[in-house]
Amino acid sequence: MQVFKSEVDNNLGASFVILGLVTSVPTVDQPTWMTFTNQTLFLRPHVRSLAYCLRVMPPQRAEVERRYNGTFYIYSNGSKIPRGPAEEYAPVVLQSFNISSYLMDVYGYPIWRAAINQVRQSGNFSMSPPFLQQGHWRMGSFLPHYGDVDPNLLTTVEARNATCVGYVVTVLNVEEVFGSVISRFKDSDLYISAITRVSPSLELNDYYNCTKDQNPCEVRFFGNRPKPKNSEGVSVPFTYGSQDIELQCWYTHNIHLHVLREMIAWPLLMLAVVVFCIVAVYLVLKRMSTAEKDVDEREKIHAKLREAKLIAEAADTAKSSFLATVSHEIRTPMNGVIGMTNLLMGTDLTPQQLEYVKIAQASGNALVALISDVLDLSKIEAGRMEIETVPFDMREELDNILSLFEEKVHQKKLEISALVHDSVPQWMYGDPGRLRQVLINLVGNAIKFTKQGHIFLCVRLVDPFFYETISPPTSEQFFDLVDIKRKHSIVEVEGVDSQQDQTSLKGAIAVRSSLFRARHQHMAPPRLSMKPGPLSSSSCVAEWRNWKPIGDLGFDEVTCVISIEDSGIGIPKFMQSRLFEPFVQADSSTSREYGGTGIGLSICQKLVRLTRGDIIVESEPGEGSVFKFSQVLPTSGQRGDLQKLAFAMKRTPSGLQDERVSGIKVLLVDANPVRQEVAATYLRRVGALIEYAEDARIALELLARNDGPPFQAVIVDLQGMDHNSSIRLVQRLKESTFKRIPVLALSIPPDSSLQSELHEAGYLHIVHKPLRCTTLIAGLIQSLGMQVTNPSRKQNTNAEMLSNKRLLVVDDNMVNRRVASSMLQRYGATVVTVNGGNQAINAVRNQPPEKQFDMILMDIQMPEMDGYEATRLIRKWEVDKCEQCRALEKIEYDYEEIKECSHHRIPIVAVTADVMKGTHEMCFSAGMDDYIPKPLDQKQLQLLLERFLERRLVNAPGSSAK
Repeated sequence: MQVFKSEVDNNLGASFVILGLVTSVPTVDQPTWMTFTNQTLFLRPHVRSLAYCLRVMPPQRAEVERRYNGTFYIYSNGSKIPRGPAEEYAPVVLQSFNISSYLMDVYGYPIWRAAINQVRQSGNFSMSPPFLQQGHWRMGSFLPHYGDVDPNLLTTVEARNATCVGYVVTVLNVEEVFGSVISRFKDSDLYISAITRVSPSLELNDYYNCTKDQNPCEVRFFGNRPKPKNSEGVSVPFTYGSQDIELQCWYTHNIHLHVLREMIAWPLLMLAVVVFCIVAVYLVLKRMSTAEKDVDEREKIHAKLREAKLIAEAADTAKSSFLATVSHEIRTPMNGVIGMTNLLMGTDLTPQQLEYVKIAQASGNALVALISDVLDLSKIEAGRMEIETVPFDMREELDNILSLFEEKVHQKKLEISALVHDSVPQWMYGDPGRLRQVLINLVGNAIKFTKQGHIFLCVRLVDPFFYETISPPTSEQFFDLVDIKRKHSIVEVEGVDSQQDQTSLKGAIAVRSSLFRARHQHMAPPRLSMKPGPLSSSSCVAEWRNWKPIGDLGFDEVTCVISIEDSGIGIPKFMQSRLFEPFVQADSSTSREYGGTGIGLSICQKLVRLTRGDIIVESEPGEGSVFKFSQVLPTSGQRGDLQKLAFAMKRTPSGLQDERVSGIKVLLVDANPVRQEVAATYLRRVGALIEYAEDARIALELLARNDGPPFQAVIVDLQGMDHNSSIRLVQRLKESTFKRIPVLALSIPPDSSLQSELHEAGYLHIVHKPLRCTTLIAGLIQSLGMQVTNPSRKQNTNAEMLSNKRLLVVDDNMVNRRVASSMLQRYGATVVTVNGGNQAINAVRNQPPEKQFDMILMDIQMPEMDGYEATRLIRKWEVDKCEQCRALEKIEYDYEEIKECSHHRIPIVAVTADVMKGTHEMCFSAGMDDYIPKPLDQKQLQLLLERFLERRLVNAPGSSAK
């Protein structure tokens, strides 16, 4: 109750302030009133309407209406009607901003009239009964204004009635006031309601829907629910502002039960807390016990894991040691077999003896290749395979590979050829040895499983512009994009790709390829094929010739796609997914019919993926197979690669530098456009001008033309024409005015009778396939009547290469010593051989300084003292013997940090059959200068000797090869 009164007083305090304004400024106008009421708005949060009503007696009405330029009125049923005659009036003459009741007679409303009479007669503020306005209960509050009269004269009712001149009126939102007060004491179980009692004399029973006999009329202006009869509660009556107000409070439930519940709740809550704590402690203890068991179990598991790790590491070490030992023990006798056959081939042998030696050498090489495959597979699976980065010529590598299989394809009468697109750079950086290994395996398989027909290698460049925003992909989708079916439109292909998950590799490629193809239709030249079909048509070959990458090739790396096509037995679809698994073949029967271990393709896949590429197969049974793989190759190297490149360029085939064939005009006759392009590619490399003819008729028409320079040679591919047509063509040429033009034939080696027939018909020279650049250019030069110097097939022709050089060979195997010494003696060297590391140290120490060895070939695995230990002791002896080193400081020998003499150092080369990763590093850390694997190969030995003479051994101090 007191809080309610205080809240109302706070809101009505502004009325007293306004009253003071009217009293002090009798002539206050509407703008002043509006400004003052706005500034005092914060004092009355629940009072928005505030007005001043002038007390007007009936004689004064006309004058007041004239002064205020209006007529008194009231609202009846929502309509404004003029105020009729009355005993007195109280029109609104000043009002706040939120009301529009100017000259409305407040005295004309019964609900306010009693409050106005009460406030005028009592001199204190009075409140009207509650009334509804805009859905809320409100009460009018009135303060009398007596003007500037001495308050001591207002002691009687008559004096106050006679002196009152007006009223300050406010409208209080009493429902909102009660709500704000009661919210401070809100209890969910307590309900509060407020009523006021209105006297029947005010004649407001109809307004409040009260019966006439109800005295007084109760109006519930807060809380719309009456108090239940049987409920327990309390009522607080009080009078405020002449209004009788009663505040009713009651509980919505039985108070006794509520008290009982409150009394029992706390003990029950405490009991629940105690039970909860007991349960929590039990669970914690149980969890701790379980955790201790878990810790024990985990410690046991960790101990087992550590033990398993140690076992695995020991097994890996044992495996590496076993592979190294097996490699050494097998390669050591094979070094004697292959080395002796090499030496034997250099002697005078009968044809039959030579054939036997070649068979023995081929068998030995096959066994070494098998050992290498097994070791490579083990190294790749163990993550120990190293990929080199050296400059190499892709075209030269392919020519060398074709020469390796020359004898096999001649025996099976197969046609094998290689085609490299003109956009492929001449020099790229990579591992040519591993590339050669992959190609030899794939080409060897193609020859093995092809009984008749062809093997065709195709090398293409992927446009580097395609990878400006995407790293080169390694997936089947990449090959799908490279070899788009020419019959499909670009929209169809992009539509398929766009349906894929854009976060996947294929989705990324699809987005990139759609942007790329808008400027360039194909990201690579078409894959040509020797099989009849769209890929061997003239239009496809024309597209191949005209294809160029966008922009220049100024990229750090390029992607090459190499395909190997054959016309063999093919591979069933269901077996293609298992094809690259180790020790798995497409059909178990092939292992009996064709042989093989099934690890070659697995090694190929792993080697290709080491170069960020991938490999796939496309095949149909009975229609042959196509193996395609990609390789990402840098176009520029790192430090030291310029020397490597210069050294590699020295090995460029001399036929390519013959300027005599540059600019000559050649006519190529072949019905197969792809086979025609193979020969044309070689001719374009040497600067020849080429015209193409599909048959004899077109060839004669082209020869008869007078426009342009005359033809200087005609090249006929005998596999592209039937035998009779090729004979008639050369015969007609010899009978015409073109008989001076030499005719050159390209063919699989024919038998002697056919070869004689071709020469008799007029073919000056027959170039045997597989076609290589050197053989084709040499045949062309020979047909033109120029001198050709055929390079010797022997690896060693310089018998004085090592003259005046003394070499020491250290090996515990007599056969290996004999092979090495014999090979070195062919170069003119003086060779001394010893058995083991101790003898090597003694030989070096006992040698006079003027006859000291120029180089030592040191075996690694030897009994008593291995090659590492012998090398360390030799390096220590060099330091101890050198006066310059002793003058600098006394060097204490330490196995972990080798001290080497740079003044009198003997080059030591490791000769090892251990090709596992880490062997080379161990050799170099022991003080060796270079290494060469067993079995000794004549080519590798010659390269080693060239590095020795040029002071370019790999680990030698100051070597340019470092």
